[in-house]
Amino acid sequence: MHGHLNVLIGIHQSRFSCLIYVIKFVQVISCNLPFQLKDKQVSSVILLNSKSNSEEINFISHKFIHKTYKYRRSIQGIFRLLKVRSEIDKFTPDVVHFHSSFSGIIRLTYLIKPAKYKVVYCPHGWSFIQQNKGPIRKKIYEFIERCLARKTDAIINISKSEQEEAIKHNLPSSKLHLIYNSISSERKEYAVRTPFTDKKRKKLLFIGRFDAAKGLSFLLDNGKLKENGIELVVIGASVLQDQNLKYDDRNIRFLGWVDNEYIGSYMMHCDAVIVPSMWEGFGLVALEAMRAHKMVIASNVGGLPELIIDKKNGLLFKKGSAKSLNERLNEFAGMSDSAIKIMGERGYDLFRQKYNRLKLNEKLLKIYSEK
Repeated sequence: MHGHLNVLIGIHQSRFSCLIYVIKFVQVISCNLPFQLKDKQVSSVILLNSKSNSEEINFISHKFIHKTYKYRRSIQGIFRLLKVRSEIDKFTPDVVHFHSSFSGIIRLTYLIKPAKYKVVYCPHGWSFIQQNKGPIRKKIYEFIERCLARKTDAIINISKSEQEEAIKHNLPSSKLHLIYNSISSERKEYAVRTPFTDKKRKKLLFIGRFDAAKGLSFLLDNGKLKENGIELVVIGASVLQDQNLKYDDRNIRFLGWVDNEYIGSYMMHCDAVIVPSMWEGFGLVALEAMRAHKMVIASNVGGLPELIIDKKNGLLFKKGSAKSLNERLNEFAGMSDSAIKIMGERGYDLFRQKYNRLKLNEKLLKIYSEK
């Protein structure tokens, strides 16, 4: 590669110059795109994302091209996904960055027809460590990832936990890079009405998909919210259809999907954000809460303990343990407003110091540029 980067950006399941990003959810690369669109090395950024469950894309730049592809979780969907390879090649990119294991399936085509561009891959959570997969499936996923790594130039891990798991499962260490997820330090404030109904109760907010990984069903089934005087507001909906949640409880309120642009404004009305994940590559919601000066209550899985330092900017509980969860909920319920605010401010300081998106984006662009 010489001169300008012709970047084809990312294929993610649903949401980059001819950097190509192939992705699933736009939120994953929403802070990377503006940075790369402004970079003088990058001549074009192409985003390929699935039509289903996608957010609106609105990046105004002559460098930006947005395409969508059809994909659903099925055998037919996988074949459709593999056909995206021909669309990628038409752009003659310099770099293609695949986000998520699903978009990463496209790398299977490189076993037959090698790429003429740099291939970068970020799993956003290794499939071979997901708790809802049996041991045989995990071994199959591990074998597939090792095979596909041979046709991948760089592999991005979004937390130390992810990096350690990749090494533990014999992925090539020479190709592994640790780059934390990041979000913009800037956020807009909107006048949204508080979703909480009782000023006397502690206000807890959950944001995310209603799938097994995010742990909402565990929280609702085991959390003693009423007993601790806690009101829970839930933002999100089912995406994978593996969770059917219906709860008739005055302490719990479901808002459904909320545009990501307004999430920070809703956070301003809560005392804390809860992230009860059963497995988690990083924990973007926790980072958004830290940006919003909010303390976080989270399970001790994946990258979350790297974001949340117990009793400093939040509270950690043992994954899947009802006893540990309720001990933390009880502790939260007994905290003073000033103690909650102090934790939120510590989280914001950590966000500014450790998750500076300028430095992280520069590190990513360096990987794109290396031969």
